[in-house]
Amino acid sequence: MNIRHLGVPLALSLLLSVDCVSANGALQGPNRISSTILGYDLQYWVYMPEDAARPLPELYVTDGQAYLGAGRVVEVLDREYEAGRILPFAVVFVDSRDPDAPDVSRRNREFMCNVDYAKFYAGELMPAISSRWTGAGPTTPRGIMGVSFGGINSACFGMLLPGVFQLLIMHSPASDEHLRVIEDLYRDRPRNPSALFVSHGGPDDNEQAARRFIQTLKDKGYAVQDVATGGGHGWKDWRPLIDDSLRAFSARIDRRTDAAPAPARRTEGAGNDGA
Repeated sequence: MNIRHLGVPLALSLLLSVDCVSANGALQGPNRISSTILGYDLQYWVYMPEDAARPLPELYVTDGQAYLGAGRVVEVLDREYEAGRILPFAVVFVDSRDPDAPDVSRRNREFMCNVDYAKFYAGELMPAISSRWTGAGPTTPRGIMGVSFGGINSACFGMLLPGVFQLLIMHSPASDEHLRVIEDLYRDRPRNPSALFVSHGGPDDNEQAARRFIQTLKDKGYAVQDVATGGGHGWKDWRPLIDDSLRAFSARIDRRTDAAPAPARRTEGAGNDGA
């Protein structure tokens, strides 16, 4: 299974090069950040819900360019806010490509429990997001979402940054070899405070390895929402899970007391749940 690249068409890359205003929020970016820890520049986009008050919870998304493109997450966010199904939170889409060479993917370097990549989030990216956009503090709810190898990264962050992310979202974590490593970590190390959302498909999507990992989490006492789609390893299988994932993070926000209250939302004419 090739888990190296989750491409974005050229036309979409051009679209993502400017700020976009959507029905219920604004997508701002690309924004560039120079990392002293990693030794290179990265880029990201930030989705800010309309009329959101600080402090604002934060959902970080690896392979952000793919979630924006093939995942069409902004459409889902707008629909969920319009229907009043989620509380306000910022979404930070972190690009896994070299911003100066978009054909160069850094996924293999960054996603397999890379301590420096975790330090970059905690020490550079998250403070920048808080200062410029969200006003989030140490106890503000945060989540991390990733697909395939990015799902492995979500699990890694749960171990490398315990207590930082209230929800770890893993869409079809891959590969099965990487899942075995993660399963051993979660079995052998003390339980961390994060809850998890884990999805997987059928035999062509690491089904057996994912089921073993989920059972290990449950045996360890983790709060796990697991979704078996029976499908494959592609966006047609992951896209319908986006709304469920956003609602799962919103539910974690609702358990905390330091997030700003949700503004009243109009519900007439809300779209359906399909993506």
